[in-house]
Amino acid sequence: MLATEASDRLSVCVVSLIAYTYFRNVDDISPGGAERQLYLLSQQLRDEFDVHFVVGDYGQPKTERRDGVTLHRAYTPTDEQAAYRRLPDLARLFDAMRRADADVYVFRGDRLKATLTYAFARLLGSEWVYNLAVDSHAESDADRTDPVAMAFRRVIRDADGIVAQSPRQQRRLRESFGVESTVVPNGYPPVEEDASRADADGEAASPGTDDEFFLYVGRINREQKRPHLFLDLAERLPDVRFLLVGAEENDPAYYDRIARRADRLDNVRFPGKVPPDEVYDYYDRAYALVNTSTQEGFPNTFLEAWRSETPVVSLDVDPGRFLGGESVGYADGDFERLTAIARRLADTPDLRESLGARGRDHFEKHFRISVTAERYADVVRSAADAAAASTNRRPDPETGERSNVGRSPNSASGSNRR
Repeated sequence: MLATEASDRLSVCVVSLIAYTYFRNVDDISPGGAERQLYLLSQQLRDEFDVHFVVGDYGQPKTERRDGVTLHRAYTPTDEQAAYRRLPDLARLFDAMRRADADVYVFRGDRLKATLTYAFARLLGSEWVYNLAVDSHAESDADRTDPVAMAFRRVIRDADGIVAQSPRQQRRLRESFGVESTVVPNGYPPVEEDASRADADGEAASPGTDDEFFLYVGRINREQKRPHLFLDLAERLPDVRFLLVGAEENDPAYYDRIARRADRLDNVRFPGKVPPDEVYDYYDRAYALVNTSTQEGFPNTFLEAWRSETPVVSLDVDPGRFLGGESVGYADGDFERLTAIARRLADTPDLRESLGARGRDHFEKHFRISVTAERYADVVRSAADAAAASTNRRPDPETGERSNVGRSPNSASGSNRR
């Protein structure tokens, strides 16, 4: 990508309030993989685009520049869903998006927030791109008649670009909403190119043992992530060590139960929240990463494991979806099968090495962040080209109306609707 002056470049603004912790460490934020992915993309895209983020209010200046990205403060996302329904916070969100003054706005997340950011982007006369975060965002809600569902159906069909994380999401979007999307899997820098990893090497907190272990990395979330099942697995394999890494997520009682239960198990260590850039040593030393989630979009933890040549074992999310259909380590919802897979991996070093090498090879070919970022840039360019093709998309100062010239192929007036 060729760098140019910011004033000559197309501008893109990502709305992601808790992504701020990747630009500056904030103790009170527990971001997920979606926010990390958006940060990584911003570092790849900043040479071609003038990149902005709308972030939460953590006492920082109203507008600041970090890591080559301009950050615009909105509100403090103590409870994001509730906050998005409070008028003062909506006003702060709109003001932050207005200050960004972007050609294209990007949102990755749930349907309510997607609808709001879409509405604000349209009020500002700009293009809007939607990035799915989990598989359920692609599922049909045709039988729902509540205002949010009805609004989202219109929003997604009028999007100027849609990013799906997998061919499965792409198919479901087409079936559910009759819209086309671009598949952009999550990406990561390879180990040798990851400056943050180089800084963290040798500094990660010790898991308390030199032995290998099965590893869980993720939020301590009861409904989706289900780390209690990881502890169930530890109970089934008392002679094998387990390391549970994760931060509390809006459920202190559940977090405390997990912590107390882990403390009672002699073969489990639970250090709690560990900074993302200090987790790498754990992947290098793990038998395998264990995923117990009900659903995922494209887990960053899978990429972190594969680039470290660490196998992935999963109860309900098939790793083969991301490895060309090769479902090695997948239990298909059967906990007994998960236990058997873990037992075999713990007892068979050659198998761990073979599966780890296979995952690393696929990572190198398909999931380098430089490769996935170029695909993402294609989506932004396509949406931005529509804006550039019609300079009167922004509201007419006298009539307040916008032209529909250059609209999305998914929009009501476009030609690519099914």
